[in-house]
Amino acid sequence: MTAALILIGAPSFAQSRDAAPDAQQPIQARPGGPDNLPKSDQTVDAVKGTRLVLSNNAGEVVVRSWDQDKVRIQATHGARDTVTAETTDMTLRIRTRASRGPAGLVDYQLTVPKWMPVNLSGTYLDATIDGTSAEVTVETVHGNARVSGGGAVTVRSVEGVITIDKASGRVQATTVNEGIRVTNVTGEITAETTNGDIVIDNAQTSNLEASTVNGDVTFNGTIRDNGVYRLTTHGGDIRVGLGGAGNATVFVRTFQGDFAADFPVQLPEGQTARSGSKRFNFTLGTGSARLELQSFNGDIVLARKAIVSKEEERQRRRDMGRAPQAVQPPQPPQPAPAPKPPKPPGWDFDEPFEAGFERDFEANFEKNFEVNFEKVFGKDFEKNFERDFEKSLKEFTKGWPARPKG
Repeated sequence: MTAALILIGAPSFAQSRDAAPDAQQPIQARPGGPDNLPKSDQTVDAVKGTRLVLSNNAGEVVVRSWDQDKVRIQATHGARDTVTAETTDMTLRIRTRASRGPAGLVDYQLTVPKWMPVNLSGTYLDATIDGTSAEVTVETVHGNARVSGGGAVTVRSVEGVITIDKASGRVQATTVNEGIRVTNVTGEITAETTNGDIVIDNAQTSNLEASTVNGDVTFNGTIRDNGVYRLTTHGGDIRVGLGGAGNATVFVRTFQGDFAADFPVQLPEGQTARSGSKRFNFTLGTGSARLELQSFNGDIVLARKAIVSKEEERQRRRDMGRAPQAVQPPQPPQPAPAPKPPKPPGWDFDEPFEAGFERDFEANFEKNFEVNFEKVFGKDFEKNFERDFEKSLKEFTKGWPARPKG
């Protein structure tokens, strides 16, 4: 019985590093808004088990938590808009009503109990939710969403970046033309996009599915026994940092990419990692988990330690390129240089060339050239050369027909 063994050096970008900060900074709402816009501020009681539902067509919504069983609603809105809050069937609904026509842009700052589930929706909605421990749902078309905390978290967008951190339940993130970043979560993860990268970092999950069409997929986390992990892309790379030893059966599929690992990979008997299309599998430890890595037009990289995403790698290079220069301490006054002694005749090439060097060089070169030329070729070389050339030309053209005149 024989088996194939792949020994591949560690990729340069497979490197240990501290947990990277979120690529997307928290969305900053406009606290209070412009001075000339109306502002409203109201607080309503909330009974445990009540959920919050807010539909805001256009604007920013920032939700933070506190330990009180109350909901504070601060809003900035148009002069003809009114904010209402009504509780029916254990649902607190917050709306903006206009005296005529649809409501305009409204910015909200909400403070809710930590236990309260939150549901936000809108077309041009940017949302930030921080510090809750209950279910969170965000649906937007043109807007970013950032969630920190929460239990089960569901975020859907079309033209927006999704960032989810420290969720303790199931995570579902879906967008179309932007990226997804999920960090420090402990539940099942589903992340899907079309034109964007996916980064799953420091994940403690037994079930992961991350897929994109035009983007990279990076996963750093623990491979749990009997877990299922599927990472797929069509036009990007897949990078996986196992964070140590793991028990998994690894399935590799790539058509126009390469496979690399920072540890020896032993293939089952009869399998080879051929150039071009690659389809093979191998076992780590007991092989109890299932790890599927599939890229049509990209590379697949597997590392024992944490691995940085391509965007983090590019950012580090940019940061290194603009690192601040060390501040030099002030120097003491220097004495004035002593005057130089008179320069001896001739050129001293150990010193910097002085002004007029080029002019003097050309004059001396022409003079020396004429003298040396006469020594080698004679004083009448030019006159003799013209005479001999005319003589040779006459001999060469002898017998040629005369050139017609006119």
